[in-house]
Amino acid sequence: MRSWLLLLGVLLSWSLQAAPTIETWHTRNGAKVLYVHAPALPMVDIEVRFDAGSARDGRAWGVAAMTAALLDTGTQQHDEEAIAEGFNRLGAQFGVDVGRDSAAFTLRTLTRAGIFQPAVALFAQVLSQPTFPEAPFARVRTNTLTALKVAETKPGTVASRLFWRHLYGDHPYAHPVSGTQETVQRLSVAQVRDFYRRHYVARNGQIAIVGDLDRKAAQQLAEQIMGQLPAGQKAAPLPPPKPLSSAREVVQPFDASQTHLYIGQLGVRRGHPDYYALFLGNHLFGGAGFSSLLMEEVREKRGLVYGISSYFIPMRVAGPWLINLSTKNASADEAQRVVRETLNAFLRQIDPEKLQAIKDNLLGGWPLRFDSNRELLGYIGMIGFYDLPLDYLERFPKAIQRLSADDVLRAWRRHVHPDKLLTVRLGRVSSHEQP
Repeated sequence: MRSWLLLLGVLLSWSLQAAPTIETWHTRNGAKVLYVHAPALPMVDIEVRFDAGSARDGRAWGVAAMTAALLDTGTQQHDEEAIAEGFNRLGAQFGVDVGRDSAAFTLRTLTRAGIFQPAVALFAQVLSQPTFPEAPFARVRTNTLTALKVAETKPGTVASRLFWRHLYGDHPYAHPVSGTQETVQRLSVAQVRDFYRRHYVARNGQIAIVGDLDRKAAQQLAEQIMGQLPAGQKAAPLPPPKPLSSAREVVQPFDASQTHLYIGQLGVRRGHPDYYALFLGNHLFGGAGFSSLLMEEVREKRGLVYGISSYFIPMRVAGPWLINLSTKNASADEAQRVVRETLNAFLRQIDPEKLQAIKDNLLGGWPLRFDSNRELLGYIGMIGFYDLPLDYLERFPKAIQRLSADDVLRAWRRHVHPDKLLTVRLGRVSSHEQP
């Protein structure tokens, strides 16, 4: 027992110290740069991120996602096929990810001579010289419309979209990232090009670099990629969303054997000081798989679900906190009742021993969250985009370690309000539940 405690202490000590050193500066045209020297492997991982997610769509829902998807379909020197062949020939990996807050583009390449520079040059060209040809635009729009139609047959997707729409109302977070069939059908190449010109500029973007490059080489790399962009202007701050003033239930008929339930409310923005306590408490409540209270009460004791989880999604402004589950139609009422009872009990009292077990698990596994260059790159990109402290990866476990059950409970009571929850129910409903 004593040796086990000693080992746990060593692991926790390691988890509080094993954080990389992040350096930062700006390119000549105003792009933020974040850099970590990681010489263990002869490769580099790069992420370029712009404040150009779907929250910037305006009325042209889906234009942010369409712009990101079309970026590598043609440049002034290469067509779509040549770009794909170029990355493949070099063994380089190009990636695209777009959400509500941002659009991100990644490159993984070896730093070996003859590979590194051609891969970086092609990546820079894709980012700074897209032509958005008509033919790829028509194809991507058709594929998007098909995917949106298919999504209407998936109850989990439909329920999720209803939740975001009713939680955020007229806020830019309300609509789906990919838009709707109606809005995507109306999109034009001209709108895509205009969106690119306004948002894909240096001051509205950042570059994160992790790999086998020294500081001087990283500076040259950042200038090579971001320096080709116009300086431009940073996007305006997003408006804060309005929280619900009272509980609301949305019941949507759907012909399926399962009822999908989304229950939640507004949470917090990324960087909120209470996020540490909310994150830790949520792991105990519904975020730690079979160790969570929701799994214990709803699945293990009553067998009402196969899986259930809760999570915070901190964003530029307050993102959602939600509980997600599906259950047999006949047990939907019972599952919903048990979830609410579990939440109310959690807000009355938190078991310090259970919380400590969750805390030990989190701290012991903390270094594993960024034990590869690619995972580290994701964290660094997040730190830069949301203006978090550069020592965030070191600060986070220390903050978790200091939290008591009372600290967690106070934070949850400040932010989680059972009398103001949004509930979305999608499934077969009885006649008295029809909207």
